[in-house]
Amino acid sequence: MVQLRKLNSTMETRGHSKNGASLKSHTSKGNKHRFVIFACLLFFVTFSIYAQETKLRVAVIDLSPTDNYSVSISDAKALTSILTTELVNTNKYRVVERSRIEQIIKELGLQSTQDASVRAAEIGKLLGVHKIITGECTLWQTVAESYYYQAKTNIRLIDVESGDIDKAVTIDNYVINKKGKFVRWLSNREIAQKIILELLK
Repeated sequence: MVQLRKLNSTMETRGHSKNGASLKSHTSKGNKHRFVIFACLLFFVTFSIYAQETKLRVAVIDLSPTDNYSVSISDAKALTSILTTELVNTNKYRVVERSRIEQIIKELGLQSTQDASVRAAEIGKLLGVHKIITGECTLWQTVAESYYYQAKTNIRLIDVESGDIDKAVTIDNYVINKKGKFVRWLSNREIAQKIILELLK
């Protein structure tokens, strides 16, 4: 009986030892698994923050009508809105919300988009951006076909730090065929996409 009790005691001790080792092993594996997940999450968050910080910060001042062409302020603002949206959709730039731009313009006491365009670099510094996009547009979509060549959008990319114009482009707001004949008007979205392609490539 004594020997049987000793045998049982020895087996129980070994059992506890094995269970303890197994428990420690599982705990260790669980900790390693949690550490890997934590490290991955930390890397993802850090990379996301870094990617956001390295994106070019851009603001778009409302485009303005030019000369005597019949572009309304609302038409120009509609194109500005689409351009802002298309910039955001590229996922390459950090674009300032238009309401913030309007607030700064109001605080500076500027009366028109032309006034804002002249002081674009100053506005950009107050907004904390790298670049300002500004410009003018002539009539599109309602002008007679014989005058379609007058329908253009002039855009400038201004470096806020130096105040210099980095690039200036003129976008035709229409499509012509190989024979130089008018085909159709571009939509605001198509014009915006052409601006981004030409100005920021």
